[in-house]
Amino acid sequence: MLGASDPIWAQALVSSLRSGLLAVDDQLRITAVSEEGVRIFGLDAAAPLLGEPLHEVLPGHSGLRRLLGDTLAGREPPSRAEWTLEDRSATPRTIGFTLTAVRYDGAVIGAALLFRDLTSFERADEQERLRDRLAALGEMAAGLAHEIRNPLASIELLAGLVKRAAPDDVDVQDLVSELLSELHSVAGTVRATLDFVRPHAPERQPTRVAVVLHEAVRRARACLPSQVVLDVTCGDALEVNVDPDQLRTIAGNLVENALSMLDADAPGATSLQAMGDGSGGLHLIVDDSGPGVPPDLRERIFYPFFTTRAEGTGVGLAEVQKLVVAHAGSVEVAESPLGGARFTVHLPPEEGA
Repeated sequence: MLGASDPIWAQALVSSLRSGLLAVDDQLRITAVSEEGVRIFGLDAAAPLLGEPLHEVLPGHSGLRRLLGDTLAGREPPSRAEWTLEDRSATPRTIGFTLTAVRYDGAVIGAALLFRDLTSFERADEQERLRDRLAALGEMAAGLAHEIRNPLASIELLAGLVKRAAPDDVDVQDLVSELLSELHSVAGTVRATLDFVRPHAPERQPTRVAVVLHEAVRRARACLPSQVVLDVTCGDALEVNVDPDQLRTIAGNLVENALSMLDADAPGATSLQAMGDGSGGLHLIVDDSGPGVPPDLRERIFYPFFTTRAEGTGVGLAEVQKLVVAHAGSVEVAESPLGGARFTVHLPPEEGA
C-alpha cells in the first residue's frame, strides 16, 4: 500500500492534478511539474524536466522566474493573482495562480506555483466585448444614417427643382447631374455602412469545406503575384455545419489580406489550411511570409475601417471577425512559421455556439 511519504504516491498525486503545478527548490531547479503544467507552458513531456534549471526549461518567462525568486527570498508571495505568460514564441496565455513558499523546519527550501489556464475565459470575455462594440457601432451607424438621409433627400429634391427650372441651360444641367451623382454615391456609402453593421445570422447547413475554399481562393488567384505560392490544404471529405456563403467570405478575405501583405516583386508564400476540430467544428489557418502584425496592433486590425496600408479600406478583417462572431467562433492573429502573420479561425459546431 502506498503512503503519503512514498515517492510513487507523490508522483501519482502530481500527475493526477487537473491544475498546473510547478515547484522549484531553493536553487530554482524544477522539483515537480504536473501534466497540465507541461501543456500550458508548451513543454516537451518526453524531455527531462526534474532537476533542470528553471531558466533553461522556461527561457522566455523571465517575469515568472522573478516571482518564484522573490518567494524564495522571503518576500510575501501573491495569492489568487493573474499573470500573462510573456513567452513570445508561443500563443499568449493568461493564468490564475497561487504562489507559496515551501518550508522545512522553518527554512524556505523551495516555492510552488499552482495555476489554471484562464485563456478560454479571457476569450469569452473578449467575444462579449466585441459583440457589445458591434452593437454600439450598429446603433451609431443607424443614427447617423437617419441624420444623413433626411438632408440628402432634401438636397436631391432641391437639385431636381433646379434641373426642371433651367431645362435649356446646359451648364446648369451638367452641374445638377454631377451633384445628383455625388448624392447617390453618398447614399450608397450610407447603405453599405448599414449593411456592414447589421447583424447577419448564419444559415447553417452541411457544407463541403473543400468546395467552398476552392471558390474563395479562385478570386484571390486572379491577383496572385507571379512569385508568390498559394498552398491550400483541405481534405475532400471534410464537411461541417456552417453558413457556406459566410465561410467563403471569411476564407476569401483572409487570403486576400495575406496576399496584400506580400511584395509582388519578391518570392513569397501563403497557405490556407482547413481541418475539423474533432467535435463537428472547423479550424481555418492562414499563414503568410509577409512582415507580420506587431503585438500592439493585433486587436486593432479587426476594428472597422482601421488599416495599416495606404490603399486599404479596413473592412476585410472587420468583416471576417463579424461573421466569425455570428458563428459564435473566434479569430486570432499570431506569428507564422512562414515568418509573417498567422490568422486562426475556429467555428464551433452549432450545438456549442
